Amino acid sequence: MDALRANTVADAAPTPERTRLDARQAKTLARLSAAVLVLAAERPITDVTVSGLASAAGVHRSTVYEYAASPSALLQRVLRAELDELRAAYLVDVAPDDAAAAISGVTRAVLQHMDEHDAVYRRGLGAAGAEAGLRAMLSEHFQGSIELLLDQHSVSVPAGDELERRTIERYLADGIIGAIEVWLTRPRPRDVEALLALLEQLTPPWWPDR
Repeated sequence: MDALRANTVADAAPTPERTRLDARQAKTLARLSAAVLVLAAERPITDVTVSGLASAAGVHRSTVYEYAASPSALLQRVLRAELDELRAAYLVDVAPDDAAAAISGVTRAVLQHMDEHDAVYRRGLGAAGAEAGLRAMLSEHFQGSIELLLDQHSVSVPAGDELERRTIERYLADGIIGAIEVWLTRPRPRDVEALLALLEQLTPPWWPDR
């Protein structure tokens, strides 16, 4: 959990990968990323072995451990990197007057990201997917995005102290995840704009998403 927490406000940089990769490493990570997304769409990521992932990516088994401790950890890294890019593109240094448009924009982009990887998220967020860690990863990421907005004074919330502020962050983040989880049970094509409109109705009036 601490490792996930590290990808919050302090890490909201323009690039999701904190350690620079050379061309060979970037190519290997790209192959591993593509392989783990395919495998996670086909079966629970906890059923994917390191050997199976290595074979699918065309790399040696030991190479996998250079990028993640397990297939589950690699899946989280890959998805979190995409989410980090969206956060950096929409939310960093947002002025208060632009906060509503930025929040709406990043939420739309996140929904499109999750719809693209719907098989992965539907399995990972379901009752049997707790060990995959995707719900915890999303919660940490969404809370980090809210914390970023608060720390750079893009938005404000009615919190009397730090504990209340954390409570609000958690409430907003986990509520959105629950709504998205239900939305992903709809058959394709899914209506992103309809969910955005519903989320606007559900969020408190002081939250600038409209």
